[in-house]
Amino acid sequence: MTSDRPFLRPLLVWAFGAPALAVAVALAFLSALLRRNGAKGFWTIAPGYIRLMAWLFGIRRSLEGWEELPLDIREGRQPAIFVGNHTSLLDPPLLIATLPSHPVFLAKRELAFVPFLGWVIWLADFIFISRGHRAKALQSLHRAARRIHDGQSIAAFPEGTRSRSGRLLPFKKGVFNLAWEAEVPVIPLGILGGRHILPADGWRVAPGPYHLRVGYPVDPKDFSDAEALRMDLQSRVRDLLEGAKP
Repeated sequence: MTSDRPFLRPLLVWAFGAPALAVAVALAFLSALLRRNGAKGFWTIAPGYIRLMAWLFGIRRSLEGWEELPLDIREGRQPAIFVGNHTSLLDPPLLIATLPSHPVFLAKRELAFVPFLGWVIWLADFIFISRGHRAKALQSLHRAARRIHDGQSIAAFPEGTRSRSGRLLPFKKGVFNLAWEAEVPVIPLGILGGRHILPADGWRVAPGPYHLRVGYPVDPKDFSDAEALRMDLQSRVRDLLEGAKP
């Protein structure tokens, strides 16, 4: 797959994108200071920067099924958890730039201390999760559930890692426990095109379509437990990837 991928175009775009990212982050910090709200600063700057980079790479973004969601979810008044497959490092930024409701991601607490990346995550107001100590992990999940219940939508990749083959990996249970506790709708996403654009462990971005297929919301209360919810959402995401109607 690597030999026939473009070289010069992605090299030039990355060369432009790195200093442009530094400028974008500086502007986001400035906007955050003026508004006294880091998240508003991020969402003012980041989607536009990502869309510009996608256009320079030749990525053609599209969204299917969004108009079928309830209006409160589309306009951000009803929080929800979006779950989808994961095949590319570009999945998180492209979701940020494409989903209109501005969901945030869950992030390991250790990332908060990584220079630059931690600043961006702080600006975006992502939800930090502790993983090492069980008690702290449970506390962080409870805090995340309260924040989601109070109005913050999130996006997650339940596979836990990028699929190198493109095949859907088994979903892990954590995000569905979170949905069960927060009692918010879970929305399946079928993400098509990510592996072609940028496969795992690559940097040579290829032009092409990046298509999000949005399924209908699932109510956790309709299931006996988080495990049943997990199995149902895994099936729904697989159906979307295989061409079922959203």
